[in-house]
Amino acid sequence: MAKPAPSPRSKRARSKKKPPPRPAAVRREAGRLERILREQGFRYVAGVDEVGRGALAGPLLCAAVTLDVEDIPPGLFDSKVLEPEERVVCAAQILRLAEAVSYVVVDAVDIDDKKLGVSNLLALRRAVKKLPTPDYVISDHFPLEDGFFPHIGLPKADAHSAAVAAASIVAKVARDAYMTVLDAEFPGYHFASNKGYGSDEHWAAIRALGPSPVHRRSFRGVGSYQPSFI
Repeated sequence: MAKPAPSPRSKRARSKKKPPPRPAAVRREAGRLERILREQGFRYVAGVDEVGRGALAGPLLCAAVTLDVEDIPPGLFDSKVLEPEERVVCAAQILRLAEAVSYVVVDAVDIDDKKLGVSNLLALRRAVKKLPTPDYVISDHFPLEDGFFPHIGLPKADAHSAAVAAASIVAKVARDAYMTVLDAEFPGYHFASNKGYGSDEHWAAIRALGPSPVHRRSFRGVGSYQPSFI
């Protein structure tokens, strides 16, 4: 006896395929903005960027880097397309070749007190003000302030500006290293692997242990659990 033909629904179920993997991020070396500024007579260009804005724990870290547009270090990309080992190598090169580098660290208590947006903008401004006066400043997304330096804030500037890419890289490397230190100081939250961001294992640890002193209690859900430290 012949078997009944499968229903159209079962055919679709069997023929359903997994979506193709997302293509890898395209690497385009940053520096287009510096080439434009060089043609306009600017030589020492600073880039400023922050890391840790969306983390549940740990600091917000801003870095500012001044580069000589006549001597841009090669291999500067948006830090998000680099592997961790590549960022470490690139950061060492930046620290060796940059005209100046500055850092500003904003801890969780200050973020809770002033709120993230205000803390972020103040840290960007402070990082630039710690540099010897650059000819021009590029910030990632956020404008700085009128009467500051000649500057511009552009979305995704770390993909188009070598100085902003450099700032993003050194900030990311410095913050990642600090989160490894915090992992040893506050075990159980897996800071070394999640870097303070809201991974599933991090949320599970917050539910089990409560927030630590380096957690941002003003962030949604973080302060809802009984603190484990006084």
